[in-house]
Amino acid sequence: MIMHVERRREWIKSRRDQRHLARTARLRRQFLRYMMLLVLLVIGSNAMVRLPWSISSTDTDLTVRGNLVTSRDQIAKKVASSVGKPLFAVDPRLLEASVAELPAVKHAFVRRYAFPHPHILVEVLEEFPWATYVPEKGKAPEAVISQSGRVIPLKDFPGIMRPPLQIYGPTALKMKGSDVTQWASWSNYISQQTKMPVESIDFTNPHEIIVENVEVHLKLGTADSSLTRRLGRLTSVISAIDPMKTKLEYIDLGLDNNIPLKLSKYDPVKEAERKKEREQLAGRASQQI
Repeated sequence: MIMHVERRREWIKSRRDQRHLARTARLRRQFLRYMMLLVLLVIGSNAMVRLPWSISSTDTDLTVRGNLVTSRDQIAKKVASSVGKPLFAVDPRLLEASVAELPAVKHAFVRRYAFPHPHILVEVLEEFPWATYVPEKGKAPEAVISQSGRVIPLKDFPGIMRPPLQIYGPTALKMKGSDVTQWASWSNYISQQTKMPVESIDFTNPHEIIVENVEVHLKLGTADSSLTRRLGRLTSVISAIDPMKTKLEYIDLGLDNNIPLKLSKYDPVKEAERKKEREQLAGRASQQI
């Protein structure tokens, strides 16, 4: 009985020693693992900070794609703040917002690359022109109005396409994307009814907006919610005025109750000038088609 108890004690002691050795070995392995992880973190952080993972110049370390109108120099100026900064400290969203401030840029996408050498990639989606802005008749175009309503100065972006549709108006003319969409719809409707593309829209007087094409001069009044209904009456007027087109000065669609027409008196000099102008407009219209 006594020998059995002694063997039991020795067995318990040996098990306790084994557990102690196993726990000590496990703690030693965990300590080594944490030390290795700490060393790797220190080495990695030093590598991120001390290694030259930054662009040194926008001339060599900047790639630009999608810029048909916007020059590379214009985009480089917008991302110049990232020169000399570690790439991990450069915020792509801030650079995207900065590049998108350019009037001709609709969206910008910025990517950072550390390999094979540090560089920044900028991809841009540019605005699509809708009309050419002219301060008043007889003057040179100053800007282009995009489909989103942004005004793009020609002096800064001379290579941008100039649409044939001309917009006259004050210097402070502002349009939103919804305004452009609405006027594009109205212009297409007028073109379908008159069988000629719209040449110009005059916003100089917001209460007397004027639309012109090769043969018809329309006074639309105010561009309010009733304009679509007033334009709907153009269908019945076009066929009636066909015999008098050469004498017609304008059609007034600004009233709700009637449609005034103004006929000009025959003047040989004015008629010759008007004929010459119609021929020039017809030539431009045929080029558009």
